[in-house]
Amino acid sequence: MIILKYLIIFFLVFFGVILAFMLYSSNGKVNNNSRQQSDKYVTASGSSGYFEKKDSLSILNLSGSFNEMGEQYGALAYNQLNEIYQQIVPEYFDGINFRALLSDILRAFYYFKMDNREKDLLRGMTKTSGLSFRQLLSIEMLPMLITLYNGFNGDKLTDTSGTGYCSFLSVWGNQSQTKSMLIARNLDLSTPVTKLDPYYSLVIYKPNGKENSVASFGFIGFIPGFSWINSKNLFSEYNDGRRSVPGFNFSGYIGLNTAFYAMLDSDNKEEFIQYVKEHPAFVSNFTAIVDVNNSLAIEHAVNNPAVILNGQRSTANFFTNLYRTNFPKAKITMNNCIEKVKDTPSYACVRYHHIDAFLDKHSEIGIDELKTLFSTPLDDGGVYQTGMSVRYPVAEVTNYTLIGELASGRFIYSNHSAKDVWIELDINRYFCKQMETHNN
Repeated sequence: MIILKYLIIFFLVFFGVILAFMLYSSNGKVNNNSRQQSDKYVTASGSSGYFEKKDSLSILNLSGSFNEMGEQYGALAYNQLNEIYQQIVPEYFDGINFRALLSDILRAFYYFKMDNREKDLLRGMTKTSGLSFRQLLSIEMLPMLITLYNGFNGDKLTDTSGTGYCSFLSVWGNQSQTKSMLIARNLDLSTPVTKLDPYYSLVIYKPNGKENSVASFGFIGFIPGFSWINSKNLFSEYNDGRRSVPGFNFSGYIGLNTAFYAMLDSDNKEEFIQYVKEHPAFVSNFTAIVDVNNSLAIEHAVNNPAVILNGQRSTANFFTNLYRTNFPKAKITMNNCIEKVKDTPSYACVRYHHIDAFLDKHSEIGIDELKTLFSTPLDDGGVYQTGMSVRYPVAEVTNYTLIGELASGRFIYSNHSAKDVWIELDINRYFCKQMETHNN
């Protein structure tokens, strides 16, 4: 009876702590009304931020301290941030249930791993967005939470669920039609992430300190983004690698944030690589680091040092979600994959070989050829994920495609909400410190 008494007390205390934690972590209701969209916001110090809408892409061009850029962000994306918070956040944080508890725990972990610059951005956003720091942090968590709850089902090699994967290719030298570095990248995430379709964004951060300017492609409210270009002519992108080398390292760092910070800090690819090496991975991932002369792949498996690989050809580098390095505990790599038999859920082996075959067929590759490969469905020999494949059924879609020439900063972009609309972007122009207007 004494043991039973103590067990009852333990469980009451345990569930009481959980209840108290969830009540403390509660986001709170917000009913802010929409406002007329602003196209410019100036902080008290005179730092300016601009908003521009190009078809389905929202562009924020921010400048000043990180706090000031956050202030501009919150003012210019006021309507979008409040829509996301009111319409999508409750699904993942409201109520007393396991999902809300896990969301709260992951949010706390995420906060612990953020650096002060990102926290300053969020603090600045609280001044103008009508949302609290915690509420904004809940918005920032959405892409990973949506992916987690709708795609994660263990570490199976084959299933019909998607956790989100991507494809990347870079060509240069004689294989490039322009003889300059060309890049193509698809961001693939689980199908339910399409609820964020109205919020695709390009955010240009232009700090007034020693950091580089960085263009980040992602969703409004998600600070790090998924693909980056900085003012030192570096390009980087992130792919998930958990299916190949599963597991977690809770003392590690979130790869998306690590890459974003590295782009702020790094003047060359060597500095970027060193930054990544100094920040062990929370989950296994791939990161591309590209300059105007060369492209490298960083394979970063949990509990293993990062491995830096050259391209598969002297003038081409690509990856999907399969390692070339035979890491300890690797379940599948390019050395032992079998298409559709021993493959990842997103058919990374198939996509890898589609890119490889494409390179074999084209002695010279330009923007149009990259556009064709990266917008052609997997069923038809491309790498585009439709979410409705017959031969390769995957519960994921290509959220956006980014293709361009690094040296000139000229890129084309399309996203899932309007996949056949290609938006032209001049990234170098957005980096211009003296830019006085957001208009083209």
